[in-house]
Amino acid sequence: MNLMCKNYLAFDVGGTSIKYAVIDSNLKMLDSGKTATNHNQDQAIVKALTTISHQIMGQFKISGIGVSTAGRVGHHGEIIYAGPTIQNYQGTPLKQILEKATQLPVQVMNDVDAALMGEILCGHVHADQSVYCVALGTGIGGAFYHNGHLSRGAHGLANSVGYLNYDPESKECFESQASTLALQHRLESINVSVPEAFQRARNGQPQFVKIIQHWCRQLGKQLAQICLILDPAQILIGGAVSQQGDFFIHQIKSAVHYFLPEGLANVDIKATTLQDQAQVFGALSPFFL
Repeated sequence: MNLMCKNYLAFDVGGTSIKYAVIDSNLKMLDSGKTATNHNQDQAIVKALTTISHQIMGQFKISGIGVSTAGRVGHHGEIIYAGPTIQNYQGTPLKQILEKATQLPVQVMNDVDAALMGEILCGHVHADQSVYCVALGTGIGGAFYHNGHLSRGAHGLANSVGYLNYDPESKECFESQASTLALQHRLESINVSVPEAFQRARNGQPQFVKIIQHWCRQLGKQLAQICLILDPAQILIGGAVSQQGDFFIHQIKSAVHYFLPEGLANVDIKATTLQDQAQVFGALSPFFL
């Protein structure tokens, strides 16, 4: 038995649920669970985090708490922007509340930052690489790791790529056109799910080949701009749609190359490895890296 091994509690806060896990300093997951947040009515998120923390602290000796959360996180662990993702969340001093409630050190980070750091922490990405991570779901989020650090910008708002091409009149932007939710909405009229559409495209059905190619082109156009501005060695694609494997990644690579001048398409593109566990590991990365 390693007497020096410590246990940590990790949370991943989303719009409708919270995932949590107890992970030791050998990166072994000892316990995990999930609870609903009821769209954060009556401070449901803060209450759930506090309750679960006390329950877990009654079962394990916890040395620290890491929180991955939707929304943008300020330098003091507060939610500075939540958008429509989670109601009544913007302005919540999450780090301060949890540290007061648990008397433990608490680290809070954006969920896409956490996903990228989870991949690095678990050894799926080299820590000396320049890596951009894009998470596709109801929206589109970004994270950039360069020179051994996450790049978060002066106000913690860097990599809010979902708002690229924002139109103040229509409110249209990159994520309203190219998120997985946007693809899902397009497919609803023909009563087909996103995984089914990919399968039909794989099978060569022209209607679905066209739909998937068009969607990937929309993604690829903006990823190409990220390549031109930041020049990452690698782009990681996360979210449930990344489980569509090589077919999906090939479509994205082709789209990115299409929108880059010849000789400038040098980036490696692949899917994340940890999938939906990346955030809970990444939330604890400040304690390990």
